[in-house]
Amino acid sequence: MRSSIPEISTDVLIIGSGPAGLSTALHLKRLDPTWTKRMIILEKESHPRPKLCGGGVTRLGLNTLLGLGFRLPLPIPAVAVNDIALSYQGKTIHVKGDPQIMIFYRPHLDHFLAQQALQQGIRLFENEKVNQIIIDQNEIHVFTAQACYHTQVLIGADGSNGLTRRFFRPSQSHPRIARTLEILQPSPDNDLMFIQQRAEFDFTSLSQHNQGYIWHFPTLVEEQPHINYGIYDSRTNPHTPLPHLAELLKQANNPHANPDSPQLHGYPIHCFSPFNKFAMERLLLVGDAAGADPLFGEGIAPALAYGAVAAKTIVSAFQTQDFSFRTYRQNLANSYLGRYLLIRWFTAQIVYRLGKFNWFSRTLWTIGKGLGAFFPPPPHLPK
Repeated sequence: MRSSIPEISTDVLIIGSGPAGLSTALHLKRLDPTWTKRMIILEKESHPRPKLCGGGVTRLGLNTLLGLGFRLPLPIPAVAVNDIALSYQGKTIHVKGDPQIMIFYRPHLDHFLAQQALQQGIRLFENEKVNQIIIDQNEIHVFTAQACYHTQVLIGADGSNGLTRRFFRPSQSHPRIARTLEILQPSPDNDLMFIQQRAEFDFTSLSQHNQGYIWHFPTLVEEQPHINYGIYDSRTNPHTPLPHLAELLKQANNPHANPDSPQLHGYPIHCFSPFNKFAMERLLLVGDAAGADPLFGEGIAPALAYGAVAAKTIVSAFQTQDFSFRTYRQNLANSYLGRYLLIRWFTAQIVYRLGKFNWFSRTLWTIGKGLGAFFPPPPHLPK
């Protein structure tokens, strides 16, 4: 059967056309335009495709997009959030910026980035699911129903449950899988979250053994106002009992959503840890496959930033003909992304292990409110 399908050779094959895979390709193209014809992206669906995600892109991601030559705001529907409200049992810390984050409807964002890649000549093959991967000493063989690909380097941008991450044994990758539930509901135009350009993170469920928070994001879907409402459980401490996330949503009694709605969906997030394994011979992981922010479950901005580090590592590998990717971990550690994720990981270890103690969380929020008064908002992002 395999002999009847075409065989295609390429230097770099990227599995997954989310922010991580597309960012890697766009960064390679920016480093050297000749990379346009030296790489292929495979996507199992077609854009715009359904994707569960809160849709928040922090300044890490926005600055990465600026570095790729995009102008802000992007020409797709989005909500600029100037006020992030972090609350615990009635205490609220406000983190302000213009914007502090941008919230996109994830299918819109991925579709836009995919179109930009195609316009720049990058080959993106949609509706092509990877069925099998075989790694040998000289190259990697990737099989889909349409073709057999032979590649020098494989980039795993296929997410938390992707095929590429399965090549790393649990003892090597130290997986921490966070849990989320999400509802997307229509909202009136005059909802205060839109008027005040505010996103909310309620950590009150820490006292109920949830290692995370409940979120409310204003979102535009086909330019119509919606509220993205959900709950995040980081599972930073895997030895504690699993809280019932739907029940915690119901107890929150939020007017924006009905936890019994059939539109309630869950999805896993593979979290970053400094003990994760990020690469092996000829195979390199980016985005959620490598590890998302464990503190907030933030995935889009780190995914975009992984692309920049991965592209530089790939270029160096071809220059030296050393495809071990032994330097990738160090390159991540030395990057702004690496420091960003390490700080988030360290903070998550403290907050989510001690957050069940009411005295700790109340003290943390009291200190946070005090410190917030001393830190001015960040500068405006360039347009």
